[in-house]
Amino acid sequence: MKKSGSFVGHVKTFISVTLIAVMVWLLAESKMVRTQTFEAQVILTTVPTLNDSLEEASLVVRQASRSTDGLIQSLVRTVSIEIEGSTSGIDRFSRRLQNRIELRIGREIPANPGMHTLDLRSILRDSADMAIPGVVISKVTPEVIFVQVDELVTREFPIRVDMPAGVELDGAPRTDPPTVRVVAPSSVLAGVDANEAVVRVEAIKLAQLAQGRRETIPDIAIEIAGIGSNNWATVIEPAHVDVFVTLHTLSETMRLDRLPVQVLIAPAEIGKWRVQIADADKDLVNIEISGPAAAIELLKSGAVSPRAFVMLGFEELERGIGSKPAQILGLPAGCRIESAEFTVNLQISRLVGANPASGEPVDK
Repeated sequence: MKKSGSFVGHVKTFISVTLIAVMVWLLAESKMVRTQTFEAQVILTTVPTLNDSLEEASLVVRQASRSTDGLIQSLVRTVSIEIEGSTSGIDRFSRRLQNRIELRIGREIPANPGMHTLDLRSILRDSADMAIPGVVISKVTPEVIFVQVDELVTREFPIRVDMPAGVELDGAPRTDPPTVRVVAPSSVLAGVDANEAVVRVEAIKLAQLAQGRRETIPDIAIEIAGIGSNNWATVIEPAHVDVFVTLHTLSETMRLDRLPVQVLIAPAEIGKWRVQIADADKDLVNIEISGPAAAIELLKSGAVSPRAFVMLGFEELERGIGSKPAQILGLPAGCRIESAEFTVNLQISRLVGANPASGEPVDK
């Protein structure tokens, strides 16, 4: 029994000594000074808070590639931060950093328009959130970034509707709303010479409208000369508008005596097929066309020459279809075909010696 009690005492002593040694090691490790590097994403923000002034809330910021001194720098997405400190301090720094540096107008970024150079190391050192006892920020790469701060301004533009040539309307076209509002940095609007916004109506959309009554052409994109998708912090409200037009009811009708029919085949199929049009269908005859007087005059004078054609795809050629409706393109805006559909009879055959797969002559 005496030996057993002595053994248990030795085990207890060993465990106690081991625990004390581990605790001492952990304490020494946490106090040991070491160096570690972190990568952090640079985020510029203009998110307003309750403490922001009205001036700060109307400012925007972006990175710049050139400083006021003429220094050039690529846009910085991430930075490398080297710190020295204890293990526990470095862990706390990492948790607070969260792999991002957020720079906000009115806090790290001066709240006044212009070009600014930001010293990232000084910003991190002065940040109350990143103040960790025993941790020193020894290096930040790159050390600085350039930013441009600008003031958001608002400007309204009246909308002008651009119609295709030759289209006659009852009254002027109208948009809803009649004006658009542009919110953009002052430097962007300073380069805009236009005094109006434009919506362009395509002829193909007018061809679908009825004459003599007000029709709506929805969702037409707004265009403003000098403002494009590459402008920063720029918003056009609304970006699309509806256009209201009434096509003029006075129209004329004319008859085209003859229009030759062309066959169009995909380039990859040329040289593989023989397509013959029936003699009676080689020309479309007595084609009745109606439309605005000015547009009909373009046809009568020969200023505009429509074309008739039959387009054949690979599957239609393979099937050897016997007929297909002809299409007529190139009519002036507002004109339409009043005649019944023209069907063209065809005879399709594969050229002798053409390989069905490749189109190359077959070896004999």
